[in-house]
Amino acid sequence: MSVTKQKILNSAMRFFLEKGYLATSIQNIADDCGVAKGSLYNFFSSKEDILIEILLSQQESLIERKEQIQSDKSLSSKEIFIRETECQCEFFLNNNYMMQEMKKFSTPDGKVAPILFQMRASLLKSNIESLIRVFGEGIRSNVWDLVFIYNGIIREIIFLMVFEKRSLILRDVAEFIVHCMEDMAANTQAASRPPLLKREDMEVYMQSALQGESFCTRHRLPDLLNDLMTTIPELQITNFKKAELQEAAELLQEALQAKQHKPVLIRSLIGFMEKEHGLRHVLKHIEKLVFGG
Repeated sequence: MSVTKQKILNSAMRFFLEKGYLATSIQNIADDCGVAKGSLYNFFSSKEDILIEILLSQQESLIERKEQIQSDKSLSSKEIFIRETECQCEFFLNNNYMMQEMKKFSTPDGKVAPILFQMRASLLKSNIESLIRVFGEGIRSNVWDLVFIYNGIIREIIFLMVFEKRSLILRDVAEFIVHCMEDMAANTQAASRPPLLKREDMEVYMQSALQGESFCTRHRLPDLLNDLMTTIPELQITNFKKAELQEAAELLQEALQAKQHKPVLIRSLIGFMEKEHGLRHVLKHIEKLVFGG
């Protein structure tokens, strides 16, 4: 990512947390970064676009952290769930402006609403997988009830910490939540209680969520390609190497814009550019969006 673009995002994130999204202006961010307001618009067309970039970046960081936790073979499934829960609580604390202001401006016809919808759906899907992994297939028929209870407990505790300024140790919070869910899962199975939230109804909900995910992908890929293009000139390499990478990036852009993707060509171009350390992060996200995983 361009150094200037990263400075803009870092500044915006700090302002959103300290002043709130609505109280932050483009001019505030530009002044803090030491760039002209017009130069900022070369990277983002609106404050809303800056917010979307931050939201997607934070979501990617959360996913990466959870994947790292899940890949640790030394941890029990319960300990993995505790750490995932702690990680999720930390995510909401670090992005508490989302809780405070999102409803004020995320109108259904705006750009932000589909992103928030996709993020919520992605988190629900991930949490359902975690619940089943820890408590077994026996909870599957009631898993939607359990995941909303789980998310609700997290939301209320984070609300207490953000708005009531209550200081709690996140590890203790995570252990408490997982123990609550352990009791709830056992009770649900023992009582053979019919689910309140029916699977077929929630599948309709998730299908709508997938539309939000598609919107996310369409929005994110052009931004990532732009990041790739603007980062290459800033690399500390020879002009000849920059020209090679620029040509490869343009070929990748053309390949991704084609009606029918050529996976071998796309992977080859990504593989060639990944040899340059400064491009690996953005290329990793492009590959993940295109091929999944």
